Amino acid sequence: MDGCGGFLLLTGGPWSVGGWSQGPKADVCVRADWPRRAGMIQRSGEDYFWLDEKKPRRSELIQSGKPLPVQGSAVMTLRKPSPLSNSAVLALQAPHRFDDHIDAVVLAGDTVLIGPSDDCHIAYRGIPNRVIVTRKDDCWLAKEGSNGDFQRLLPGERMMLENLAITLEKV
Repeated sequence: MDGCGGFLLLTGGPWSVGGWSQGPKADVCVRADWPRRAGMIQRSGEDYFWLDEKKPRRSELIQSGKPLPVQGSAVMTLRKPSPLSNSAVLALQAPHRFDDHIDAVVLAGDTVLIGPSDDCHIAYRGIPNRVIVTRKDDCWLAKEGSNGDFQRLLPGERMMLENLAITLEKV
Protein backbone atom coordinates (compact mmCIF):
# COMPACT_ATOMS: atom_id res chain seq x y z
CA MET A 1 0.00 0.00 0.00
CA ASP A 2 1.44 3.31 -1.04
CA GLY A 3 2.74 5.19 2.00
CA CYS A 4 1.63 2.44 4.35
CA GLY A 5 3.96 -0.54 3.86
CA GLY A 6 4.05 -4.11 2.65
CA PHE A 7 1.86 -6.75 4.24
CA LEU A 8 1.65 -10.49 3.71
CA LEU A 9 -1.97 -11.69 3.58
CA LEU A 10 -2.30 -15.35 4.48
CA THR A 11 -5.57 -17.24 4.18
CA GLY A 12 -6.55 -20.76 5.11
CA GLY A 13 -4.23 -22.14 7.73
CA PRO A 14 -2.60 -23.54 9.70
CA TRP A 15 0.53 -21.49 9.04
CA SER A 16 4.10 -22.55 9.71
CA VAL A 17 6.35 -20.10 11.58
CA GLY A 18 10.12 -20.17 11.63
CA GLY A 19 13.46 -18.53 11.10
CA TRP A 20 15.08 -17.73 7.79
CA SER A 21 16.75 -20.55 5.89
CA GLN A 22 18.02 -21.23 2.39
CA GLY A 23 15.84 -24.31 2.15
CA PRO A 24 12.07 -24.41 2.13
CA LYS A 25 10.77 -21.43 4.08
CA ALA A 26 8.02 -21.28 6.65
CA ASP A 27 4.79 -19.47 5.74
CA VAL A 28 5.83 -16.77 8.22
CA CYS A 29 9.58 -16.37 7.98
CA VAL A 30 11.50 -14.25 10.50
CA ARG A 31 15.08 -13.06 10.08
CA ALA A 32 16.21 -14.18 13.51
CA ASP A 33 17.86 -17.00 15.43
CA TRP A 34 14.68 -19.08 15.38
CA PRO A 35 14.53 -22.72 14.25
CA ARG A 36 13.64 -23.13 10.58
CA ARG A 37 10.32 -24.57 11.78
CA ALA A 38 9.47 -23.27 15.25
CA GLY A 39 5.80 -24.19 15.15
CA MET A 40 2.38 -23.57 13.65
CA ILE A 41 -0.43 -21.10 14.19
CA GLN A 42 -3.92 -22.48 13.82
CA ARG A 43 -7.20 -20.57 13.82
CA SER A 44 -10.29 -22.12 15.36
CA GLY A 45 -13.31 -19.83 15.15
CA GLU A 46 -12.29 -16.57 16.78
CA ASP A 47 -9.24 -18.02 18.57
CA TYR A 48 -5.66 -18.67 17.53
CA PHE A 49 -3.50 -21.49 18.88
CA TRP A 50 0.25 -22.12 18.91
CA LEU A 51 1.43 -25.66 18.12
CA ASP A 52 5.08 -26.01 19.10
CA GLU A 53 7.20 -28.00 16.65
CA LYS A 54 8.66 -29.99 19.57
CA LYS A 55 5.24 -30.72 21.15
CA PRO A 56 2.86 -30.93 18.15
CA ARG A 57 0.03 -32.62 20.05
CA ARG A 58 -0.28 -29.81 22.58
CA SER A 59 -1.76 -26.48 21.55
CA GLU A 60 -1.63 -23.23 23.49
CA LEU A 61 -4.14 -20.37 23.16
CA ILE A 62 -2.40 -17.23 21.85
CA GLN A 63 -3.47 -14.19 23.83
CA SER A 64 -3.83 -11.00 21.77
CA GLY A 65 -0.83 -8.74 22.37
CA LYS A 66 1.26 -11.39 24.17
CA PRO A 67 4.53 -12.75 22.70
CA LEU A 68 4.44 -16.12 20.93
CA PRO A 69 6.33 -18.82 22.88
CA VAL A 70 9.32 -19.13 20.54
CA GLN A 71 12.87 -19.39 21.92
CA GLY A 72 15.25 -16.85 20.39
CA SER A 73 16.00 -13.16 20.25
CA ALA A 74 12.97 -12.07 18.19
CA VAL A 75 9.65 -11.23 19.84
CA MET A 76 6.50 -11.76 17.76
CA THR A 77 3.01 -10.85 18.89
CA LEU A 78 -0.43 -11.64 17.52
CA ARG A 79 -3.04 -8.90 17.69
CA LYS A 80 -6.78 -9.14 17.06
CA PRO A 81 -7.81 -5.49 16.87
CA SER A 82 -11.46 -5.87 15.87
CA PRO A 83 -14.10 -8.04 17.54
CA LEU A 84 -16.02 -7.83 14.24
CA SER A 85 -13.40 -9.86 12.35
CA ASN A 86 -11.53 -13.08 13.04
CA SER A 87 -8.45 -11.78 11.19
CA ALA A 88 -5.27 -11.21 13.19
CA VAL A 89 -1.95 -9.43 12.69
CA LEU A 90 1.54 -10.77 13.44
CA ALA A 91 4.14 -8.13 14.28
CA LEU A 92 7.79 -8.21 15.30
CA GLN A 93 9.55 -5.97 17.78
CA ALA A 94 12.52 -4.09 16.32
CA PRO A 95 15.19 -4.72 15.26
CA HIS A 96 13.88 -8.01 13.85
CA ARG A 97 12.07 -8.20 10.53
CA PHE A 98 10.07 -10.58 8.42
CA ASP A 99 11.62 -11.87 5.23
CA ASP A 100 10.93 -10.24 1.84
CA HIS A 101 10.28 -6.60 2.86
CA ILE A 102 7.17 -7.47 4.86
CA ASP A 103 6.16 -5.05 7.61
CA ALA A 104 3.49 -7.29 9.19
CA VAL A 105 1.59 -10.49 8.45
CA VAL A 106 -2.20 -10.53 8.30
CA LEU A 107 -3.83 -13.88 9.01
CA ALA A 108 -6.87 -13.00 6.93
CA GLY A 109 -10.20 -14.42 7.92
CA ASP A 110 -13.41 -12.86 6.71
CA THR A 111 -12.49 -9.16 6.72
CA VAL A 112 -9.39 -6.99 6.98
CA LEU A 113 -9.72 -3.37 8.08
CA ILE A 114 -7.29 -0.64 7.02
CA GLY A 115 -7.59 2.78 8.58
CA PRO A 116 -6.76 5.47 11.08
CA SER A 117 -8.15 3.84 14.22
CA ASP A 118 -6.68 1.26 16.60
CA ASP A 119 -9.37 -1.29 15.76
CA CYS A 120 -7.97 -1.70 12.23
CA HIS A 121 -5.68 -4.56 11.25
CA ILE A 122 -3.47 -2.23 9.23
CA ALA A 123 -3.05 1.18 10.80
CA TYR A 124 -2.79 4.03 8.32
CA ARG A 125 -3.41 7.55 9.56
CA GLY A 126 -3.30 8.96 6.01
CA ILE A 127 -6.93 8.11 5.25
CA PRO A 128 -10.03 9.57 6.90
CA ASN A 129 -12.24 6.46 6.59
CA ARG A 130 -11.72 2.75 6.99
CA VAL A 131 -11.07 0.60 3.97
CA ILE A 132 -12.80 -2.76 4.16
CA VAL A 133 -11.06 -5.63 2.38
CA THR A 134 -12.87 -8.94 2.09
CA ARG A 135 -12.51 -12.20 0.19
CA LYS A 136 -15.41 -13.67 -1.78
CA ASP A 137 -15.34 -16.53 -4.29
CA ASP A 138 -11.53 -16.59 -4.25
CA CYS A 139 -11.31 -12.85 -5.10
CA TRP A 140 -10.23 -9.91 -2.95
CA LEU A 141 -12.66 -6.97 -2.83
CA ALA A 142 -12.23 -3.53 -1.25
CA LYS A 143 -14.22 -0.39 -0.56
CA GLU A 144 -13.64 2.80 1.39
CA GLY A 145 -16.09 3.70 4.14
CA SER A 146 -19.48 2.15 4.72
CA ASN A 147 -21.09 3.45 1.52
CA GLY A 148 -20.42 2.45 -2.04
CA ASP A 149 -19.70 -0.79 -3.78
CA PHE A 150 -16.84 -3.22 -3.39
CA GLN A 151 -14.24 -3.11 -6.15
CA ARG A 152 -12.27 -6.17 -7.22
CA LEU A 153 -8.55 -6.20 -6.43
CA LEU A 154 -6.65 -7.82 -9.28
CA PRO A 155 -3.16 -9.20 -8.62
CA GLY A 156 -0.46 -6.99 -10.12
CA GLU A 157 -2.80 -4.06 -10.78
CA ARG A 158 -2.72 -0.89 -8.73
CA MET A 159 -6.16 0.03 -7.43
CA MET A 160 -6.90 3.54 -6.32
CA LEU A 161 -9.61 4.00 -3.74
CA GLU A 162 -10.44 7.55 -2.68
CA ASN A 163 -7.37 8.02 -0.47
CA LEU A 164 -5.41 4.78 -0.73
CA ALA A 165 -3.56 2.92 -3.47
CA ILE A 166 -3.38 -0.89 -3.12
CA THR A 167 -1.47 -3.39 -5.23
CA LEU A 168 -1.84 -7.13 -4.62
CA GLU A 169 1.21 -9.20 -5.54
CA LYS A 170 1.39 -12.98 -5.66
CA VAL A 171 4.26 -14.35 -3.57
